[in-house]
Amino acid sequence: AARVRPFPAPDPRDVQVLGAETPVVRVDRRRSAVGTLAVSGCTSTVWESVDHVVGALTLDGRSAGRPVQTPGNRPLVGFDGDVALVTLRHVRTLRRALFINRGGDRTVVALHDGTSLAVDPGTADTMTITALSVIDGEVELRAEPFPRVLHDGEVFAAFGFTLSAPPIGA
Repeated sequence: AARVRPFPAPDPRDVQVLGAETPVVRVDRRRSAVGTLAVSGCTSTVWESVDHVVGALTLDGRSAGRPVQTPGNRPLVGFDGDVALVTLRHVRTLRRALFINRGGDRTVVALHDGTSLAVDPGTADTMTITALSVIDGEVELRAEPFPRVLHDGEVFAAFGFTLSAPPIGA
């Protein structure tokens, strides 16, 4: 059977800013599976694994839902200091994630090969959500303008994320 090819999207190496002009970039399969994808400037993240485990984490350490651990016993998506990290070696375990920025710093996405791109900061009334999807082993990043809301839960609901029940004893 022929592989279904998604619509064409630029490589992040060819884009400086993810926003209205270029809302989508796609990383090739090889680069999508190596190293770590780092998202600086975000204040929270939510993820969904391929087996529908959904969890969320904030920059200040609050968590909800369930974490997804990789075989190396590291979180598939988590914070290291003030940077959200996605372990790309296990990217096929991840279905999708959102990176929400409520702070004053600009969101920047960086790949292990030195490629980085800034995300449009939005306006007084809107913020730009950085949406990550994994499609057939390729990381796709999308800038999603969204009204500035008080709670991350409103963002999660709008994108169809329902937090998993926390693990027993957590």
